[in-house]
Amino acid sequence: MIRFFKKVISLLTLAILVPSGIVLSAQAIQMQESVNWEGIEADLTNVRISQNIITIKVKLRNTGSEEQSVKIPYGACFIMDETNQKKYYPLKDSDGLYIAGPMADEQRGGRFWFGIEAGKAKGLWIKFPEPADRPENITISLEGIFPFEEIPLKR
Repeated sequence: MIRFFKKVISLLTLAILVPSGIVLSAQAIQMQESVNWEGIEADLTNVRISQNIITIKVKLRNTGSEEQSVKIPYGACFIMDETNQKKYYPLKDSDGLYIAGPMADEQRGGRFWFGIEAGKAKGLWIKFPEPADRPENITISLEGIFPFEEIPLKR
């Protein structure tokens, strides 16, 4: 009976911590610093290919002592196939909005524009077309963040 209650308490704890973002995700694939915002670091946490679509996930962390207002227009983001010297921009839906989130507003197809408090983090995701030449590695560029370079594409 005690074992049952321990399992229930563990599940309830996870149910509370995971949605609130307290439980951290797996180790970052690569970390880059911000060019624009003091104390902001970006962790590339996931790159996935499914049905010729690349989905990236990034966690923006504020390691500084003050809240930072981070603005990233999704239309300014891209992946690059350096081997074949080609850029690929995020996919758009039928309404002309980028398939990305969270979205603060729909200006210029949508953008990430959120305050990140000191010591806190906020995640974002973006979907891109898979490069036609199927390179082994890509570079990921988000406005205001140094590029994530030589990111392997695992198929």
